[in-house]
Amino acid sequence: MNHILFVAIWGAVLAAPIERAAAQVVTPKTLPVLQGGQFDMFPSARAGMGGATIAVDDTLLDPFVNPAKASRIGAGHIFGAPYFHSVSGERGGGRSIPVGGGGSWGAWSATGLFTFQQLDRAGPTWNLSTSERSAFNQYIAGSIARRLTPSTSVGLGVQLAALDAIDGVDLLYGGSDRIDQSGSLADFRFGLTKEVGNDRHLEVMLVHARTDMRHDVRFTTWRWDSVDRRTIQNQRSERNEDRTHIWGLHSEYSRPIGTTGWHLGWLGTANRLSHPKIPNYVIQNIPRDPGTTYSFNAGAGIGRSVRGTSFAADLIYEPMFADTWADAANDTAIAGGGTIEAGAKTVENTFRFKNVKLRLGAGQDVTIREGNAVFGYQFGLGLHAINYRLQQANHVQRTFRTQREDWVEWSPTFGLRFRSRDLDVLYNFTLTCGPGACGEGEALTFPNGRLEAASSGGIIAAPSSELFMQSGSLKVHKVTISLPIR
Repeated sequence: MNHILFVAIWGAVLAAPIERAAAQVVTPKTLPVLQGGQFDMFPSARAGMGGATIAVDDTLLDPFVNPAKASRIGAGHIFGAPYFHSVSGERGGGRSIPVGGGGSWGAWSATGLFTFQQLDRAGPTWNLSTSERSAFNQYIAGSIARRLTPSTSVGLGVQLAALDAIDGVDLLYGGSDRIDQSGSLADFRFGLTKEVGNDRHLEVMLVHARTDMRHDVRFTTWRWDSVDRRTIQNQRSERNEDRTHIWGLHSEYSRPIGTTGWHLGWLGTANRLSHPKIPNYVIQNIPRDPGTTYSFNAGAGIGRSVRGTSFAADLIYEPMFADTWADAANDTAIAGGGTIEAGAKTVENTFRFKNVKLRLGAGQDVTIREGNAVFGYQFGLGLHAINYRLQQANHVQRTFRTQREDWVEWSPTFGLRFRSRDLDVLYNFTLTCGPGACGEGEALTFPNGRLEAASSGGIIAAPSSELFMQSGSLKVHKVTISLPIR
């Protein structure tokens, strides 16, 4: 085995459905693969402000992030939020139509959402029929909350998905010509919110998410038969399973500062990700190859919303500790002599992350039509700085090495809003740029063109050499239409 490349594809898909709500689940990322656009299904009143949320409220998004916040819903409403996303270089994209609503009845409140999604398959499509060039996903989410006292609420939320594809997986099976994905995701949340003083808010949330995916992969090769003077085609198929379990605890606190509308907030998160079954990319299928990740974050935010003007900024530090390994399927010879027994570890990878997120944005609302309507605009910027160290011990080759990688992903955002008594319309645009030019970029490449293992829970990769890749850019266009129910 020349190297082990362990790639974990976003296991917290439903535990952290969009980037702006990802503080509750902290996942590692060691390859600049852009995947967040697929899960941007929830409505947001502040999507144009760069994703800053610690010290400001988002009346549309908050009930889906922490189910206890559904108790803050006033009048009932229904909404639709169609969006389109695309990754440059034909590395993915799709169209989605979420519809949902929410409302309150006495001490009880509830939200619900259903999303139908069509994804464009990345990678080769020359051998696929028209129907096979797209994949169809379905998502359902709901929450129920009860106000126990005027200052305390609890809520329970469930999010489920039936998936035929996840963006980015097609790119990670180098040399394959066909990949069929299928599986499900489930996320369960229990949240509590409490007002602990004058405009001071505390929230606590417990999260559990489970991933169960299957990848059926086909590899086709050709060779020249010099005797019969013809080309012979050979096909090989693999079935890989991807199962990940996530437990997380998250807390936030915010309070006013001064008398001019400023708020200061803090957050903290602790996660444990276990990977009982990890898929293997290219060539070799190594059974019983689990991994474990412990991830944390701590952050602070400041915000202000006064007389139609809004501002928010967040700074979050994310340390993570991940250990992955490969188990020998059979007794394996060691270079220089000796044997590794079947089931023992052949390769051990230790990762240490020191990631930082900076998010800031501003917005302005202007009253028009003699006070009967409001027009607003927002703009912002999100920054995700990834920095990690890999230490890899290869017990087969008797080698040990250390590798360090870092890059920055930039996400400028923009939003427009028109709000009247009977209609609320929002348009949001997000552009996420990885390493290299923020445009089409080049084809995603990996060391030696080879990937050997993957699982859910972010992206954990143990490359055998220095990374050379450009991830291009991710664009998301989204329109949200909300109507009150009176």
